[in-house]
Amino acid sequence: MAEPENPGTLHDYLEFLLSVLVALDRRIVPIEEAVEDLFHNWHQARFYCAWLDGLGLTVPSHSADIFGSRLPTEAQAIIVMLASTRTREDVPLSIGLPTLRHRSGLEPASDAEEREEVIAQLEAFADTLDYRFERARIGTKDAITLVGKDVGPNMPLRRVLWTITFTDAYAQDRFYLWLLARIDRWQTWGELAHRKGGRALSEHLLRLKFANEKIDLSAD
Repeated sequence: MAEPENPGTLHDYLEFLLSVLVALDRRIVPIEEAVEDLFHNWHQARFYCAWLDGLGLTVPSHSADIFGSRLPTEAQAIIVMLASTRTREDVPLSIGLPTLRHRSGLEPASDAEEREEVIAQLEAFADTLDYRFERARIGTKDAITLVGKDVGPNMPLRRVLWTITFTDAYAQDRFYLWLLARIDRWQTWGELAHRKGGRALSEHLLRLKFANEKIDLSAD
C-alpha cells in the first residue's frame, strides 16, 4: 500500500487511510517504525491520528503513544470495505493473512515444518504482487532479492532491483521473517527501489530497523 507523497486524488488518500488503519490494527510494528515508514514526520503522524480520533475511528488509550489507540468495530469494517473495493491497478490486500491479524504477526511456529507452512501461505500471496522479496542463492552466499514484475525500460520483464547477502541461512531467514511480517508494505518499498534505486531502499530499511531502538540516558 502506497502513501501519497504529493497532493493527489481521493483514491490516493483512501489508499493511505487503509495503510494507517492496518498499521493501527496490526500492532506488531513498533510505533516509531510505523511513523517513519508511513509519515516520515512525527507532527504529521500526530495530526493524522488526532483526525482519526475526531472521526471516531480510534479509541484513544491512556498512553501518550499516537499508535496506542485501538480500532472500534466501525474502523474494522472500513478496513474490509477499503481492501475489498480496491481497483484492478492496486495490489490486492488479503484480509486474514497471518501478518494482518489483530495484535498478531508472523505467528511463532512450534517447529520448522509449521514455520515453512506459514511462509508458503505468505509467499503464495506475494506471487500476486508487483514487487516481492525472495530468498536466493548467489554464488556461495545466502541472499534476499527484491524482484519487480514488468519493470523493464523497453520491454516489460522481471528484474532484480535490490540484493543483500548473508553469512549463513539463519541470518537470511531472520531478515526474511522480518520482511514477511510487513508484507503489506512490499509494494511501497518496491516502488521506492524502482524510482530511486537500491540505495534508497537500503537507507529506508535501515531507518525502520533502528527507529525503535532505545537510548540509555541513565548516568553510568
